[in-house]
Amino acid sequence: MLKNSLCFFVFFGVLLCTQDWAVKYQNKVWSQQDFYRFFPKNDWLQVDNKEKKDKILTSFLKQNVAAYNAEVLGLNFSPEVAKKISARYNMLMVNEYYMRHFLGSVIPSSALFFCGQHLKNEVFVKHILLKHVEGLRGEASPVFQRAQNIKDSLLSFGVSFEGVAISFSEDPSVTTNKGGLGWLSIGKTVPEFEKGVFGLCVGCLGVLETDFGFHVVRVDSLRPSMYASLSQEEYDDFVFRFSSSYIKGPLKDLAAQHDSLLVRSAGVVFDFVALTEIVELIDEELRLKFGDRRAVDVLKILRDYPGIIMKYNSNLFGGGWFAQKIERSLHSSVFYASVDEIYKDFLTVVLRDIVYQKGLDLGLNRGFSFVNQYFPVRLGVLEKAYLSFLVSSVEVPTDEEIKLYFRANSEGKDLNVAYNSIETILLQQKQEEVKSSFFEAIENRKNIIINEVWFGE
Repeated sequence: MLKNSLCFFVFFGVLLCTQDWAVKYQNKVWSQQDFYRFFPKNDWLQVDNKEKKDKILTSFLKQNVAAYNAEVLGLNFSPEVAKKISARYNMLMVNEYYMRHFLGSVIPSSALFFCGQHLKNEVFVKHILLKHVEGLRGEASPVFQRAQNIKDSLLSFGVSFEGVAISFSEDPSVTTNKGGLGWLSIGKTVPEFEKGVFGLCVGCLGVLETDFGFHVVRVDSLRPSMYASLSQEEYDDFVFRFSSSYIKGPLKDLAAQHDSLLVRSAGVVFDFVALTEIVELIDEELRLKFGDRRAVDVLKILRDYPGIIMKYNSNLFGGGWFAQKIERSLHSSVFYASVDEIYKDFLTVVLRDIVYQKGLDLGLNRGFSFVNQYFPVRLGVLEKAYLSFLVSSVEVPTDEEIKLYFRANSEGKDLNVAYNSIETILLQQKQEEVKSSFFEAIENRKNIIINEVWFGE
């Protein structure tokens, strides 16, 4: 009896652990979270048409089944595919550093708190706009006093907000919306406005100032926003994004200061004599190639350069290091016509390396945001690799197939003249057929099992 009970609980526990699966294909299982990386959960829950859901799921399957097949075939280990995945990983890491760490260092903590507190709600707002005059701002402006008077009238005499809006508001849309802005959530309006309205209680009136003018506002209702049902990780991610709009100061200047500090801290020093010599070598090769820039192998010149180009973190680096970094970035077609050009590009290469390493040290590659971005990018590379594999695996048309096509479609022509063209046509047809066959198998759900409980929700 005890043994049977134990088996039941083990089975039941396994069943519970697998309830979040969405799709199964051969030996592969995709969870609902995997699907929501492809199509956001909130958007999915809004789709009430089964046919639309099926189309979205088909798109998910086409990418993910192709990527799975690519991995089964080991295409992810091929040099070309591995290079593309690595380059995109590096690029996302650099972006993630700036989007998370750098922005996180300049976002006011008060903005994070405010957005975290209010993103879960949205408010129904009405407003009366009074535009600025003569460049006057703040409480010294006569417009501010007008706005206060209107607010006091609404509070004291109980007059219709809509009527006052039509009479006094300078919002061009007032004749149609009667002052109603509708439901607003964080991120829908400028920070000054949203900070004001989310600071009001339901039924309360206030006066706010933005670049548009002074606003007499009233919050009529409050309800949960679309963000209220998100997981904590997703919610925090959106809070961070919306908080970035509260950054004070020109972001470009802040980033430039940050980059300069990184370069100085890493002890980066370039040898401009070496940079000048490399540009001269490129110029000499350009003359030998009769001015054809595309014929100049800049990466080879860098790899063959014998001198030291840069000091970085107390280490010395030559041209081979830069050639490798440029090649791995998938932008191997480069040309430098001046020392200024090569210096700026090399400085960017070094800065990306610094940022990449710092991103790894900070563990940004394990964060929710990075993972959610990297997975679809990686899948996209593998999907293309598998489709390319299908196309390349098609056999070249046989001599007999070409002759049959010629007899059926090329009356009065010379086979020897048309042979290569027919071969190309038949090969393209076969390539399209093999791709179509793969897509049809997905659409017909061959070897695919769907969690109907989840799909039908």
